[in-house]
Amino acid sequence: MDILLINTNPVVSRLIALCTREDNMNLEETDNIANVSMDKYNIVFVDEASYGDETQNVLSNLIVGEKVFLSSHDETSDEIEFFDTIIKKPFLPSQIINVLEDAGNSEKEEAVTEMPSIFPLSADAEETIDEIPEEETKVLDLNEIGRIKELLDMEEEEGEAVREEEYESRKIEVIKQQLIADGLEIVDEDEYIETLRKKDKKKKNNSVKKKKEQKKKKDNVAFEEALLAAVKGMKVKKIKKLLRGAEVTIKIHFKEER
Repeated sequence: MDILLINTNPVVSRLIALCTREDNMNLEETDNIANVSMDKYNIVFVDEASYGDETQNVLSNLIVGEKVFLSSHDETSDEIEFFDTIIKKPFLPSQIINVLEDAGNSEKEEAVTEMPSIFPLSADAEETIDEIPEEETKVLDLNEIGRIKELLDMEEEEGEAVREEEYESRKIEVIKQQLIADGLEIVDEDEYIETLRKKDKKKKNNSVKKKKEQKKKKDNVAFEEALLAAVKGMKVKKIKKLLRGAEVTIKIHFKEER
C-alpha cells in the first residue's frame, strides 16, 4: 500500500509514522507537493497547513484511492467536495488505522474483482482456503500508546496557549473600542512613557532655572550689602567720584517703633 503524507507538522508526522509500520505499507512524506515521487497512491493524507491551490491541482492529476484531510477548523465546501475523508485534530491513532484498514479492504476487493476464477474449485482447494489463518492484527503496545498520548497532549497544550493569547488580545481590543466609543482617549504605553519623560525633563529644567534665579538674587543682595558697607565710611567727594555722574535711587526703610 502506497501512502503519501503532505505535512509540515512534526506531531502529525510521528503519529502517521507510528500507524503505518506494517510491512505492506510504504509511507512517503513531503513538505512540498512538487516533490512527490509517484503518480499513484492508495491514500494521501494532507495536513491543513500544507493545503492550497497548488496541492489541489497536483493531487487532481494523480491517481489516488482516497484523499484524507487533517484539520482543526470547520471545513469549507471546497474541502468537503475535494476530500473523501476529513479527520479533526487532535485525532486518535485509531482513526488513522481505521482509514488504512478500509483502504486495505477496498484494495483486496478490487483485486478479487479484477481476477475472477475461471474453473470451479475442488473440495481439497476449498478446504485449503478455509484453513488459511487470518493475518494477525498488529496493535500498539503500552509504551507506544503513552508516547502518542504525550504527543496529543503536547499539540493540545500548544493550541490552547495560542487560543488563550489570541483571546486576551481580542478582549483588550474590545475594551479599547468601548472606551473610545465612550469618548475617552486611549494612549499607548510607549506614548505614555514618552510623555512622562518629557514632563520629568521639563520639571528638571524648571528646577535648574529656579535655582539660578535664587542664586542671582542672593548674589545681588550680597553685593548691595557690601556696597552700602563701603559707602558708609566714604566722604561725599569720594562718593561723587565713584558714581561719576550716575543717578542713584536709594530706598530707606525705617524700622517701626514698638
